[in-house]
Amino acid sequence: MKYQISQTAYVKLALHALKHRSAAVNGILVGRVSGGGGGGGAEEDSASTVSIVDCVPLFHGQLGLLPMLELALTQIEEYFSSHQEGLSIVGCYHANERFDDYDLSGIPRKIGDHIARYFSSACVLLLDNRLLESLAKAGKKPAFSQLFTRDSSRGWRSAPGSSDLVLAESTANEILYDYILEGREQSVTDFDDHLDDISKDWLNPGLFD
Repeated sequence: MKYQISQTAYVKLALHALKHRSAAVNGILVGRVSGGGGGGGAEEDSASTVSIVDCVPLFHGQLGLLPMLELALTQIEEYFSSHQEGLSIVGCYHANERFDDYDLSGIPRKIGDHIARYFSSACVLLLDNRLLESLAKAGKKPAFSQLFTRDSSRGWRSAPGSSDLVLAESTANEILYDYILEGREQSVTDFDDHLDDISKDWLNPGLFD
């Protein structure tokens, strides 16, 4: 199974992490399976690609609050299943609070486990804060460092090679760098913000205008 991330999802999750540099953040990955015979669940095969089309920023504070997580997942699934044909939740992303922390902690593992119950090829993207910061300064390196997939017997494992996750558009880093220079990360709304003020839209419709 291969994984591909769109420019929209890539830029949005990076901006979410950059907005809350001193906090752990997480979010949901939305996409579809293409190629092979895959249509989700047990149907996926080695010739399939999980295309991550979009993401939804979730939290930047209390990441482990189960009621809020369940509410967010329900709303996200309902929205994309009814408004975007063929799209569903395919994974999650996570950035640790500490700059030098590269471990996949219990919270993203639990969220990934929950998603994997409905989509067996679910993935977790763990952002590397140092690479993200260097991107903000130089506009060169990718914002994510590790792709994790779930093995039924060994749990969440780091993918063996960088080729397992590719950018759908080669211009993604350039676009992200331009947005960072504009300070556009301050415009990102996550589900935490929405719960504090329901007028704030967690779909971020104006982020790329």
